[in-house]
Amino acid sequence: MVVGIVVCLILVPLVYQSMNCYIEDTRFPKVTPRLDELKSYTHSPSRSSLPATDVIVILTTSVHRELILRLMLFDEKFADNFTTPLMIVHSGLPTQSSLKRLTHFIQRPIIFLRIDRIFEMFPANFDPCRTKATWSTRGKWNYQLMIRFWTKIVFELPQLQQYDYMMRLDDDSQIMNKWLNVFDEMRRTHAVYFANDVVIEEERVLPGTLKLKPVTFEYQKMKNIKVKQAEMLRQAFTDEYVLSYANNFEVMRLDFFRRSDVRQWIEMIDQTHGIFKYRWGDAVIRYLTIALFTEEHEVLHRSQYNLSYCHRKCGLPTSLKLKLKQYVQ
Repeated sequence: MVVGIVVCLILVPLVYQSMNCYIEDTRFPKVTPRLDELKSYTHSPSRSSLPATDVIVILTTSVHRELILRLMLFDEKFADNFTTPLMIVHSGLPTQSSLKRLTHFIQRPIIFLRIDRIFEMFPANFDPCRTKATWSTRGKWNYQLMIRFWTKIVFELPQLQQYDYMMRLDDDSQIMNKWLNVFDEMRRTHAVYFANDVVIEEERVLPGTLKLKPVTFEYQKMKNIKVKQAEMLRQAFTDEYVLSYANNFEVMRLDFFRRSDVRQWIEMIDQTHGIFKYRWGDAVIRYLTIALFTEEHEVLHRSQYNLSYCHRKCGLPTSLKLKLKQYVQ
């Protein structure tokens, strides 16, 4: 009797999941979205007659008040004379009131790119229904799909092919003091990456993080990669954590990340399904990519330039809040 109850408790959820997955498979056939079909539209005219070679990219779920305030502050502090376009990558449509406020206050060109369908894109041979998520937030796979976007998909977007450099910011990123034009500085120094602070990804928090170590070194051995920053790679792994970049801010030279050897490395990581099974983050993958493929002199560091920056809970100037409030009223 007891054994029968236990068996039922085990089998019923499995049967229910299997039925749900079968229904999902038949009702929603898997069609890989084409990236060139993603819709983009521009809301502000360019300030220059020359085509833009740099771009700032923010991924967000909505154009909210705090984001607008942070972008107003960015306009004040970033020394590019408002010439670098801002690409807001989003799902769904911003409200008309948000668009009006954004385009009223933000002085640089704004491009919207709608990417709903990217959040239907999983790696080959990965079953999102039948695979159990070991870590989830904002839905079963949404966070992992965001990681995959910044790790891989962003470099494949046709809408970014015209640009040489891309700055990535989160929608809760905030620059705090006057910044030099980091794009110009990267060109001047021939850098391929502008890094934020080094942080850690802990195994106890994200079980499976340390599985990246054998994956990395086996790939390096198999491909006979001459590691450009061997000491950086050696120090990346301990018994408890892996080093990573806090890449809620970063600047990348795009042709480097589109290079065939770098793409092959990223494709290998993608094919392991480690992003989905163990929540391997784009931050740690970026750190390992830089260690493997860049010379030390090709990497700049925000801290060395005294560029003040804040992520998440940051105070916003009262003057900007008042300006936005007066416009709304």
